[in-house]
Amino acid sequence: MQFGAGSERFYLKTTMQEIILLLTFVFATAGCGQTFKKSSDNKAETNSVDNHSNQMINWYDALVMNHIKKSDNALIKSSRQDTTIRIEWLLDRIENCDTAKYLVFHVGHDLVDEGNSDPRFVTDGWVYIDSLTRKIYEYDLLNDSLIKWEE
Repeated sequence: MQFGAGSERFYLKTTMQEIILLLTFVFATAGCGQTFKKSSDNKAETNSVDNHSNQMINWYDALVMNHIKKSDNALIKSSRQDTTIRIEWLLDRIENCDTAKYLVFHVGHDLVDEGNSDPRFVTDGWVYIDSLTRKIYEYDLLNDSLIKWEE
């Protein structure tokens, strides 16, 4: 058997494939680290991600913030009026329908029992945003339907 230039090319090709595979894995997992939990303090009208107020606000975050400020939903209004509650929204999923593509958000707040036990997120309402028209819809749980939200 002769090991000449051909085997060196095979070794380099294999090494390059391994490097490309490794870099692809690194970049793919780095993109998964993004959090979708957003929040708005009742006292200040800033949007922060993990308490960083200097983050840029996405178009959909601005729509959700506006909805929270002006919503007639009794639970959201109650949370908005209680200064001890920090209203937050979580991007739950993207729902594709025949006529629209919706961004689906939980709007609510964190709640813990005495002694900081049993932490949980309490949903005050569901907001659907049509990604094409950027219209907001509230989910009506009793009728299992979407109601277009008018400011």
